[in-house]
Amino acid sequence: MTIRPRRKAPPAVYALQRQMAAVRRTVTALTVDESQRAARWAQAWYQVVQRKLDQLQHRTHLH
Repeated sequence: MTIRPRRKAPPAVYALQRQMAAVRRTVTALTVDESQRAARWAQAWYQVVQRKLDQLQHRTHLH
């Protein structure tokens, strides 16, 4: 059996995965402080996702 190395996720996919993890932490937080901190991270990752998607869209218009 051959073990293949895991592929590195594209930046937009990675950012979306991090955003989803932050949203999960927001929902499952045990304290208000933890929830607020996770919500800020979710918002920051959301902005990264949007920027990456905009970059991808811009690139497709150039071709």
